Amino acid sequence: MENQGVGKAKAGSVGGVVKTEAPSDSPGRRLHRQVMQKLNEACEGSTGQAIASKLQRTGHMVQTTMEWMRTIPTRDCDILMTFPGSTGDHTLMWLLSRLRSRMPALGVHVRYLPHLKVWGFYMTATYDNLLRYAEEMGLKKTMKPEFGGGKKHFLYEEKESFDGVEDETAFFSSQERQSIVKYMLDNLRAVAGDKLKKYVFFEGQPIIPKCLSKGMIKQILPLHRSEDLERLKKTWVHAFFKPQPLDHIRDYFGVKIAMYCAWLGYYTWALVFPAFFGLVMWFWAGSDEKRDGVVFHVFAMFNVIWATLYLEGWKRKSAVHAYTWGTLDMPSSLLQEPRPLFKGSLTGSEVTGRPEITYPSWKRNLFYCFVSVPVVAMCLLVVFCSMLACFELQEVVNQGDDVSTVTRFIPKILLSLVVMVMDEVYKRIAIWLNDKENYRLQSTYENHLIIKLVLFQFVNSFLSLFYIGFYLQDMNRLEEQLAALLITRQVVGNIKEALVPYLWGKGRLFKMAHSKMKERAGGEASESPVTLNEGSTEEENTESSTSDKADSLEEDEEETENGTEETEEEIIDESPDAVKHGKGFTQAEVESCMQPYMDTFEDYLEMFIQFGYVVLFSPAFPCAAMCALMNNVIEIRSDAFKLCTSQRPFGQRVENIGMWQDVMELMGMLAVIVNCALLVMSGQMQHMFPGLTTTQLIIMAVVVEHAVIALKFIMSYAIPDIPEWVEKEMAKVEFKRRQAHKKLEFLRRQNSIIAEDKASPDKSQDKEKTKTSSKGQSTQSTEQKKEQKGKQDKSKGSGQNEKKESGVSISALPEKQQKVD
Repeated sequence: MENQGVGKAKAGSVGGVVKTEAPSDSPGRRLHRQVMQKLNEACEGSTGQAIASKLQRTGHMVQTTMEWMRTIPTRDCDILMTFPGSTGDHTLMWLLSRLRSRMPALGVHVRYLPHLKVWGFYMTATYDNLLRYAEEMGLKKTMKPEFGGGKKHFLYEEKESFDGVEDETAFFSSQERQSIVKYMLDNLRAVAGDKLKKYVFFEGQPIIPKCLSKGMIKQILPLHRSEDLERLKKTWVHAFFKPQPLDHIRDYFGVKIAMYCAWLGYYTWALVFPAFFGLVMWFWAGSDEKRDGVVFHVFAMFNVIWATLYLEGWKRKSAVHAYTWGTLDMPSSLLQEPRPLFKGSLTGSEVTGRPEITYPSWKRNLFYCFVSVPVVAMCLLVVFCSMLACFELQEVVNQGDDVSTVTRFIPKILLSLVVMVMDEVYKRIAIWLNDKENYRLQSTYENHLIIKLVLFQFVNSFLSLFYIGFYLQDMNRLEEQLAALLITRQVVGNIKEALVPYLWGKGRLFKMAHSKMKERAGGEASESPVTLNEGSTEEENTESSTSDKADSLEEDEEETENGTEETEEEIIDESPDAVKHGKGFTQAEVESCMQPYMDTFEDYLEMFIQFGYVVLFSPAFPCAAMCALMNNVIEIRSDAFKLCTSQRPFGQRVENIGMWQDVMELMGMLAVIVNCALLVMSGQMQHMFPGLTTTQLIIMAVVVEHAVIALKFIMSYAIPDIPEWVEKEMAKVEFKRRQAHKKLEFLRRQNSIIAEDKASPDKSQDKEKTKTSSKGQSTQSTEQKKEQKGKQDKSKGSGQNEKKESGVSISALPEKQQKVD
C-alpha cells in the first residue's frame, strides 16, 4: 500500500523516536500536475488563461498545505538544540568542543535544518550512560518483587534488582530519557577562563542556560514520540466523555503536568455539587426578600464548607498520586541542585562538601524591599486607577436615557479586556523581578513568582467586585459584573491558550512550506529532480548534502580542541542554495515551529481566579459554579489539545501542586470573611432579623464568621492528609525491602567466599590438607583418650570386684569366670 502521510512508524534503537520511508512523489502532486496539464490544454484565449492562472494559484495553495502536513520522523535524537540563523562557526565549534570534551556521555550530532536555515545539535545518550545519570538524578524505579517491590531511588551498582532493567527500550520512558539528557546538558559547567564572544563565564557556571538566556542558543526542545502522542490524542483529546489517562500523561509529559491534570479533573468533579445546588437555589429564589435572604445565607455557608472539604479531599488524592508515581518523599531542598540560572560565587557546601554557587541573602532582601515591593505597589496603583476610570465610564453610560442594553455592557467588557491586558504586562514585570531576586532552587523561584502573580491577579480580578459589593452595595450590579468577568475570561482564555498557539504554529509551517514551494518552482527548470536512494528515508537524503559541512565542522572542532588556534573565518556555507531540499519537513523542523508550552502557571492561575469567583461572591450569582463546571469540561480537553499540539515540555517531578494549595486554602479562608460581610452589607440579615440593630447584626456576623473558621480548622485537623492505607503500604514495602536487603547481603557474602575459593585453588587445597591433618590428629588424640579412659575404668572395675567378691553371686560373674570356678 502506498504511503501518503507519515507512513508506518517503527521505534528507533537509541532515541526512542521513529523512522519511516517517505514516497518519492506524492499522489497529491501527481494529481495536481495532471489537472494543470488538462486545464492548460483545455483553456485557450485570455479568459481561459486567467481562469487557469487562478486555478493554478489555488493548486499551489493546496499543494503547500499538503507539504507541511507530511512530516518525516527524526531518528536517534532525544533533545534538539537550534541556533539563530546568524550564528557563526566560532560559536558552534566552541559549544561542540565543550560538550564532547567535558560531557563525553552525551552523544552530539551536528545537522543542518534546510527549511529553517539554521544549524542544530541532535543529542542522545547510550543506555549505560542513561543508567549512570539516572542514579545521579535521583530517579525512582520499581524494584523486583524478590527485592521488596515498590519504588526506590535507582542505584547503578544494584541495577539488577530493578524491574525491567534488562529491556533497554522500555525501562526508561521517552520522557525520562529526555529528562536525563537535559540533566546531563545542564551539568556542562564552565572552568576558569571560559569566554564566548563578549560573555565571560565564572568557574562552575552552567554554560547552556547562560547561552540560552543571552540568545546564543535559540531553543532546546525534546522531540515528540509519534506513537505515544497518537495514543494520547485518541484517549485524551478525542475521548470527550472518558476519564483522563493520568498514568499515560505522567509517562509522556512528567509528574508535574500529570498532577495538574489530576487536580483539574478532581476540581471539575467537585464543582458538580455547588453547581447543581446553586442552580436549585437560583430557581427557588423569587421576589420575596425573606426567601432571598435564606438562599443567600444557605448558599454562602454551603460554599465555605464545600471549599474546605474539596481542598482536604484533594490533599488525600494528591498523596495517592504521589505515592503511585514515586514522588511522595522528595529529597531535602538542601540536597537539590541549584537552578541553572542561579548566579553567585563558588564556595564549598556545608552539607555535601562539594563546591557550590552561593548568593548572600542580604542582597536579595535589599532588592526585594527597595525594588520589588515598590514596583508591585506601583502596578497595583495603576490597576486601581484603570478600574476607577472604567467605573466612571459605566456611570456615564447608565445615566443616559436612550442607551441600549448592549451599550450598557460595553464598559463591563472593556473592564474585562483591561484586566487581561494588565495580566500580560504584569506577568513580564513579575518574571523580571523574580530573576533579579536570584533564588537558588527552582521550587523557591516558582513559589515567589506565584506570590507575585496571585497578589496582582487578586487585585486585578476582584477589586471591581469588592468596590461594587462593599462601596456601592448594589447586589444586582454585582451579579452582572461577576457574570461578565467570569464568562469573558473563560471564553477569551480558552481561545488565547489553545486556538491562538495552534494557528500560530500552523501559520509558521504554512509560511515555510510556501517559501519552499517558491524555491522549488524557481529551480525546477535548471535542476534535476531530487530522487531518493533505495532503502533510505528522505531525511537521510536531505542530510547527505549537509554531511560534508557537518563533518568539516566537527573536524575543525577537533583541531581546535587539540590546540589549533581558533579563527573567525566562516567555514560553513549556511546559504539555502548549498542544501538539497527534501520532499517533506523533518520532525525537528516541524516541532521547532510549534508554540512552546511554557509551564502550568497560566493554567493554575486561571483556575485560581475561577475558584475565587465561585467561593467569594457566588451567593450574588448562584450560577457561577455551573458556568465554571461547563468551562472546565471544555478546559480539560482544551489543555489536552494544547499539550499535544505544542512543543513537548521537559518532564518534572513534584510531590503535590505546591504553593497553589496554600493560596487556595487562603482563598477559602478569605471566602468566610467576605461572605459573612456580604450578609451584613447586602441587607439580607436585616430582612431575616428585622428586630436587631446594626451593632447586633455586626456582632452576629462576627460570631458566625468565627464559628465557621473554627469548623474549617476542625475539619482540616480531623481529615488526615495521607490516607491510612497509603501509610500502611509504605510501611509494608519498607519492611519487605529491609528483609530483602538482609537476604541480598547474605547472598553477596556467600558469593564473595565462593569467588575467593575459585580464584585461589592451590590455597584451597592447602586449606583442605591442613583441615585433613588436623582432623586426623584430633581423631588420633581422641582414640588415645578413649583407650586411657578404658584402662582406667577396667582397673577401677577390678578393684571394686575384689572389694565385693564375697558378696557377689555366681550368676553375676562373667561366663568365662563361671567356667573357671
